[in-house]
Amino acid sequence: MDTFTFMVSVLLMMVAVQFDQYWMMFAIVALMILSMRSISTTVLLIISTFVLLIGKEYIAAYWPFVLFGLIILSVLLGGKQKQEQASYADMFAGGDMGGIGFGGGY
Repeated sequence: MDTFTFMVSVLLMMVAVQFDQYWMMFAIVALMILSMRSISTTVLLIISTFVLLIGKEYIAAYWPFVLFGLIILSVLLGGKQKQEQASYADMFAGGDMGGIGFGGGY
């Protein structure tokens, strides 16, 4: 999960809620869900939406704490790193093909 993108989207949702523009908040959530292909991001955005909608009056004073809490939650949910895939050069440089791409071979 891209934490910076998530943080920017939550900040934009906070601004939309403060100005009572709920359609904009739902548009931000929809765009983020469509653009990011991560289940953890989708779940976290839905949780963030409910937190912002339910605690609108209380968040105004504590928005930095809410934002840091959501960022910590995003780091915890997105903590798994992807495994590196073999590159094109690795396959031919002694991998499955025996190095035929760089002068090796059978």
